[in-house]
This record gives sequence, C-alpha cells and structure tokens, in this order.
Amino acid sequence: MFIPQSKSNVHAANRMVAITLFALSCLTASFGQTIRPVITEYTANVAKGSFELVNPGVIPLNVILEPKSFTVSETGDITYRPLDKGIQLKLSAMSFKIPPEQTYTVFYEARAETLPAWFVIYGNIGGYHKSNTGLNIRLDLPHTVYLLPKHSADKTDIHIRSLGYAADKGQLSFLITNSGPWFGRVLSSELTGKGITIQGSGFPLFPHSSRIVTEPCKANHVPTALRLQFKNFKIEEPVPDPGAYQPCAP
Repeated sequence: MFIPQSKSNVHAANRMVAITLFALSCLTASFGQTIRPVITEYTANVAKGSFELVNPGVIPLNVILEPKSFTVSETGDITYRPLDKGIQLKLSAMSFKIPPEQTYTVFYEARAETLPAWFVIYGNIGGYHKSNTGLNIRLDLPHTVYLLPKHSADKTDIHIRSLGYAADKGQLSFLITNSGPWFGRVLSSELTGKGITIQGSGFPLFPHSSRIVTEPCKANHVPTALRLQFKNFKIEEPVPDPGAYQPCAP
C-alpha cells in the first residue's frame, strides 16, 4: 500500500503525552509490547525490510502505522513532520490487529531520491483497558530506517569542542560537529582519565550538524580525553585541565 504524502501530522507533544500515560500505567500493570528491530540501516537507494510487533499480553491490540520524517537538534530533541516527498514508502499493511500472545510482521519497501535519508515508522498501539482516571492509553513504538550511501563521514569531518564542566552536576559536556555531507554514527564514547574509563552511549551524527554530548564523571576522577568510536576510525580530544578545583565532585 502506498503511503500518501499528505497524511496528517501528529505533534510530538501529543506523542509525549501518550508515552507518559503509558509509563504511568506501568506502575500497576506490566506491558511487554515491543517492536524489533528498533533501528535498521541500509546501504542503498532502495531497501526492502521488515519489522515485528509483539503482543505478549492477554488482550488483542489495534495498531495503526504512521511514517514520519524527523530532525534531531543539538540537544537530541526530535521534531517530527510528514514523510518527505523525496522518500517513497510501501507497507504491507497500514492498520491491523495483533491477537494475544502473537507477533505481527510488517514488510516494507523504501526508496529515496537522494542519500542519505532517514525516517521513522511509528506503531501506534491501542486497545488497552482505560486507566483508573478513565483516560485511554496508547503506546507509540518506533522503527527507524536509515538509507545510506556507501561512503560515510570521514575522520576529517568530525570536530570535538569541550563546553566545560557542570561541577554541581558532575558532568562534562562536548560539542560534536559533523562538517561533511555524509552520515556518521558514533558506536560508543569513552571519557578516559587516570586509572578509570567511563563508558558512554552511541548516537547518530547527521550531515552538517552538531550534537551536544554530556558525559558523567565521578568523584576524584580527573578526565583527560574523550574518545569516540566510529565504524572505521576512532577520534580523541583532550579534556582541558580543570586547574586546582575538583571538577567531578559528588
């Protein structure tokens, strides 16, 4: 089924309300609905893939799929919009019901006019019992797709700048910039120091964009460098000397 480009947008604020309501409901009930995989990358203009939605519960669930394009800010905040016109997407189904203790597989074909391109397919899941306050509960699960060229970000495209310490929070921030036209992905980050290494998470680096990364540091730990691991290279940036004061106080 072809996805029309004019499908109405669901604001990110509404999405966050739904997720919050669902999280609150988990205090009294255990839901295990999942989507897998969460992220898929293809090195092609055209990709054929699939993802699964799992319903381990005892009630049937209704699912509506909603494709979106998105932009990620420096701080990692995501802004959603209707699917870009340069991306064509065919889904095996737009809406369906998952019986109790069953898994439903969605097949898709995605085509992008230019690379890199990325989008998300949200599974909007309903059918839960109402909360004690009478509110309807809905869960949104994302499957994110990246269509990438064979060439990825070069080491010379990546720049790291220290933004300094937040001593009261025990944090050290960096601005990571991808100045090139290619997509890059940080597989892992490490804040190294004397006798200790603090592991951080990975994140995408979109073309011509920056990302603020905040790394926690521990008491009596003086960081000396931030290391970022990419697929084909590693990059390291020294941490400025904090001087006489303890930057990572508890």
